[in-house]
Amino acid sequence: MPPFPEPLRTELRALLGAENVVEGGETLKMLSLDYYWYSPALRTQLDDKRADVVVRPGTVGDLRAVLAACFRAGVAVTPRGGGTGNYGQCVPIYGGAVVDCSRLDRIHSVADGVLRAEPGARLGPIETVARAAGWELRCYPSTWMKATLGGFFGGGAGGIGGVRWGGIASGDTVKSITILTCEAEPRTLRYEGPEAMVALRTFGTTGYMIEIEMRLAPKLDYDQLAFSTPDWNRLLDWTDAAARNGAWRKRVASQFQWPIPSNFKPLKKHLRDGEHVSFMLVDRTQTDEIAAAAEAAGLAVVYRRPLSDPPKPPFLSDFTYNHTTLWAMKSDPSITYVQAGFTADFRNQFDAWLRQFPDEVLLHLEWGAVDPARAVGPDAVPEAIGVGGIPLIRYRDDARFREILAAATALGIYIGSTHTYHLPEGTPETIAARHALKHAVDPRGLMNPGKLKSFPLNPFAAA
Repeated sequence: MPPFPEPLRTELRALLGAENVVEGGETLKMLSLDYYWYSPALRTQLDDKRADVVVRPGTVGDLRAVLAACFRAGVAVTPRGGGTGNYGQCVPIYGGAVVDCSRLDRIHSVADGVLRAEPGARLGPIETVARAAGWELRCYPSTWMKATLGGFFGGGAGGIGGVRWGGIASGDTVKSITILTCEAEPRTLRYEGPEAMVALRTFGTTGYMIEIEMRLAPKLDYDQLAFSTPDWNRLLDWTDAAARNGAWRKRVASQFQWPIPSNFKPLKKHLRDGEHVSFMLVDRTQTDEIAAAAEAAGLAVVYRRPLSDPPKPPFLSDFTYNHTTLWAMKSDPSITYVQAGFTADFRNQFDAWLRQFPDEVLLHLEWGAVDPARAVGPDAVPEAIGVGGIPLIRYRDDARFREILAAATALGIYIGSTHTYHLPEGTPETIAARHALKHAVDPRGLMNPGKLKSFPLNPFAAA
């Protein structure tokens, strides 16, 4: 790669002030990386990747000037949100400029059930503002106190709330995405509906998001519940039925195989040695009914605490989704993870996979809506809810890891692409739409190069 142009460094300092241009030290290292180290494969690929500079524009006008300057100089531009991704989404493969959106954090409005905000707005404050107005986020990641809206839309998928609303790509949650192009004179383009979906979760390869409109849900008051039993199948049957119960309003339905709960150190006094647990976040008006149903099924209610409004710790959601992996890695650094989707035959899939790898696979399940329109209410149907999760794997070596994943695939289990920094390609139609968008908004191929593997233009790749 050619050295970073010194005239561009000077120009960026003049545009933003030296205090908003990071050029070295631990801060540059920190802002060049994310949580890719959850993956043994990505550690070897990304450990040494660094930006040449990190810039922090404070206005859309600043950002426009930065993109134009980088375009003229022909340097790579990598957007960065909160840096909470796990696949190297914001790691610069070819150096260049990381453009941190943290100062672009204005929440413009919450009105008529729609949030309008800049990409650097963090999801925790957004949830607080939304709840004050009678609304709440439909879904958010377990990293919500640090994650940004732009990072979630650019590199995330779903999380808390998914059992009711699915992921961010489900239903009509995405109202619009507005981006700046990477050109000599960056243009502002607004996409709605299906067009917005093309710009969703592209790792910042298709322009820089400057405004997002996201539909919200009516606010509910929640209680946090944990259920425990040494009988895995008893817990599974009840949790699955509870997740699919369209009359029960909930935001989380998670289940953890022992010894995963032993890693949840802040909850140690509530959890029982040797017992599997499920966590739920439920409508407070239904807590007594749900707790009584669990006890009638032979489960112990070992944790029951209201979620404060505005939300304040402790949060059971801090132990769900990929936070589960983080807690496990603190206890055992050999742990890694996969993202899995199971079929209607999930019970047999669990049994067969665990029989093959009894000491290497640990089940962490998350229920989510695959058809949000039929997930709750009088028209709810059980098949509107699916079973997925983020199972933990005791990593020995790459060959064994691939064997475990191949066995899962042979059982009909979907395994996500979480151990590569390349953007999942999708269908031929999805690939064609993304390529067309990238050609239109990034004609020199400067936006997060190397992440959209099939894109034919990468000016930094070795010939």
